[in-house]
This record gives sequence, C-alpha cells and structure tokens, in this order.
Amino acid sequence: MKTLQSHSKIYPLGLVILALIGLLWLAIRLVQNPAISEKSNDAAKDSASQVATIRPMTPQAKSELEYEIVTLLPRDAIPAIDHPEFYKVSDADSEYAPDELVIGISINGESRAYSTELLDYHEVVNDTVGGQKIVVTW
Repeated sequence: MKTLQSHSKIYPLGLVILALIGLLWLAIRLVQNPAISEKSNDAAKDSASQVATIRPMTPQAKSELEYEIVTLLPRDAIPAIDHPEFYKVSDADSEYAPDELVIGISINGESRAYSTELLDYHEVVNDTVGGQKIVVTW
C-alpha cells in the first residue's frame, strides 16, 4: 500500500512538469517566430511572403479577408520518394489490410498502388509507370 501512495504523489507532479515544459516550449517558439504572436500581426502582414489575400466568393462581399501563412517545416523538409520499391501482389496481400487506402494507377497495362499510410510521411512519389513519368501526391 505504501507503494501506491508514493505513486499517487508522483503522478500529479509529473503532469505539472509536463505542463511547465509545454509552456516553456511555447514561449521559446513565440520568441523565435514573432509572427505566431498576436502582438506582431501588423509586422507579419507587411511581408507579402507571409500573408495571402483571399477575396470572398460571394459578389455581395466587398471586403477582402487576409490569412497569415505559417510555415511549420523548412523548404524541402519532407523528402520525395524518387525510386519507389513495390511488393509483389502475393506479398502485398499479406503485408497490407484488405481495406487499406491506396492511390492506384494503371498506364499502358502497367499498374501500381501507392500506400496512403506511407504517403502520410513522404507526400510525393516520382515514378515511371507504363513508360510515362508521373508524380503521385498526397
């Protein structure tokens, strides 16, 4: 019973430490990238590369809406797959679930299936199917 009591005291302390770490991380992010902060919206709007202006779709609307573009990853941070490798159909049947989502393509009698689960991490595949160069995006 003594062990359970000591764990019950440690658990809330761990949550407090995690919350403090999260607040520290947020403070560091706000200092490193002031465009995240509400106070620096005016400075962010001055930069054309950070602000996109979108006109409303309805003809009655006369004002423009502005949206800030926030960059989470640096350019080219997610590598494309340039030389994809594929399973044989018999191996793929045992490797993937029957209801798994794929992007399928068939060109000039050659067929490929690209797993959306894998594309969640890479987003782009450069490939040649049926003699045609293609790009698969997700």
